[in-house]
Amino acid sequence: MTHSSRNTTIASAPEALSTRSGDSLFPACARSASFSRCAMNKQVRHGPVALLLMLLLLLPSHPAVSQEHGCDVAITDCTIIHTHERSVQHDATVLIAGGKIAWVGPSDEAAISGDCRMIDGRGKYLIPGLVDGHIHFFQSGGLYTRPDALDLRDRVAYTDELAWIRANIDDVLRRYLRCGITTVVDCGGPMWNFDVREQARSNAIAPDVFLTGPLIASYQPDALTTDDPPIIRVNSPEEARELVRKQAAKDPDFIKVWYVVSKRLSLGREEFYPTMEAIVDESRKVGLPVWVHATELETARAAVRAGADVLVHDVTDAPVDEEFIALARESGVILIPTLWVFQSYAQVFATQFDPTPAERALANPHVLGSLFEMREIPQDALPEGIRKLRNRTDLQEPKPVLLDNVRRLHEAGVRIAAGTDAGNIGVLHGPSLFRELELMHEAGMDAHDVLIAATLNGAALLGREDRAGSVEEGKVANLVLLDSDPLADIGNVEDIAFVMKDGNVYKPDALIPPSPADLAQMQLNAYNLRDLEAFLSVYTVDVEVYTFPDTPIYTGIDEMRQVYADFFESAPGLHCRLVNRIDYENMVVDREIVTGVPGHETVEAVAIYEVQDGLIRRVWFIQ
Repeated sequence: MTHSSRNTTIASAPEALSTRSGDSLFPACARSASFSRCAMNKQVRHGPVALLLMLLLLLPSHPAVSQEHGCDVAITDCTIIHTHERSVQHDATVLIAGGKIAWVGPSDEAAISGDCRMIDGRGKYLIPGLVDGHIHFFQSGGLYTRPDALDLRDRVAYTDELAWIRANIDDVLRRYLRCGITTVVDCGGPMWNFDVREQARSNAIAPDVFLTGPLIASYQPDALTTDDPPIIRVNSPEEARELVRKQAAKDPDFIKVWYVVSKRLSLGREEFYPTMEAIVDESRKVGLPVWVHATELETARAAVRAGADVLVHDVTDAPVDEEFIALARESGVILIPTLWVFQSYAQVFATQFDPTPAERALANPHVLGSLFEMREIPQDALPEGIRKLRNRTDLQEPKPVLLDNVRRLHEAGVRIAAGTDAGNIGVLHGPSLFRELELMHEAGMDAHDVLIAATLNGAALLGREDRAGSVEEGKVANLVLLDSDPLADIGNVEDIAFVMKDGNVYKPDALIPPSPADLAQMQLNAYNLRDLEAFLSVYTVDVEVYTFPDTPIYTGIDEMRQVYADFFESAPGLHCRLVNRIDYENMVVDREIVTGVPGHETVEAVAIYEVQDGLIRRVWFIQ
């Protein structure tokens, strides 16, 4: 895939979902509830006051006595998965007013007044909006986003990669909402990060964005050094203090430290420790918490002793010991494990990356497609360490030490919050959180605790427990209604009926309507994965396929299914390389080179796609 092929036009913002009476999803079903009177628990003594009380109790019930609740939106008869008290509330109603939760209670006690929009929650499950507590906007998640890990700048210039990322920030924001993620936390990037936060705040169709500026680091990768670097090495405690003050002027939500030490870097843990202490001290002076990247047990221990508020990764090099567990618990530090990122790089580089159904459907298709381009790079052009990955058979399973450390810290009472490190190679903005939650569950956290980690504990990362993270009166109305029970299977967090952000309701699929170029890329990705159902999903049922200009090959999705089912089965090494792409209005023209076709060394072709009503209606092949 050439970088120019990724210059897709972002679809116009969808309107907030209509929830007025008459919408099929939200039937008019306003309740007028009667309140049952409570029985007296104690006898009332005789006397004037007691007699008055008894007379009042004997008065007939009247609707005017019940307190009515004005609202903008009512979600009725749902099951609430509570995160603040780890409970489940059945047959519940939630009223939303002014972008906040106005009332939560039993449905038979909800007295709804005014022109309230109704959402029927029967058979559905309400959770707080999810939080991804560790992302990076300056990284796309694609193959070319970290040239310090694998330098492919001869294929895609790093300046072009960054320009594409900045031009597509709105798409990233929408994909987070589509996945039920109503809050994201950027754990460090260029100073233009602060522009992204303003962009999100001015866009109703965006999650809440919290972030910081460049990582204050013990090491700065040369390949990431630009005029506005995401990582800045400091050489002394005073340099670190100066960088804290510089960022504080931009009003960050925290300060981030990259505590990376090794013999290769000629920098020891103890050598950087005074700088770590200086960063914490200066951050406290300006009222900012400190988040630390420290993946080794000893650097993590040092970071917590220095006063870190959040550890943004799991400990990866050794089992956590009792001393560290006690230190973490007593300090109140919060841990974001980021389990998937420790596998993603290796799987992509080894050409073993297999995207989940959610990633195939919800990740940016152009970013996802770039990951398959790893197959196009000759072996002799790769570093030895990456060549060796191709022969590994253990890359599909997480390292046991990662899961065991999360389990032990969680069981000891250390607070765990969910985060992905999205933007790193193979960690796709939006749907990667679903992978992360599954891994946290695999580590030994039950589904309810995983939900708490992805909601209330995410709010705790930002000191917002009093405003977000649970379904409680007075909190912001960032909510997700699910069609399936997430406590029965944590994977059911993907089964989203609607997303609510600040009281605005959105149909999930309306948040990221695919452009014609997106559809062409989605079918190309499915082709390279030999995923028949995903491949067919972007075509109309009456699709017409021709040899250019007008010779019919076949018509209809059933014939297409038969043709490609047999073809995919016979071509296990199939791969299509996109040479270039032209898209104009509803037409897309792709020039492609295909390898792995039985009986052919390569096949060169041009495919022309015509899109109607959001699906591919006609295809012409020039071969």
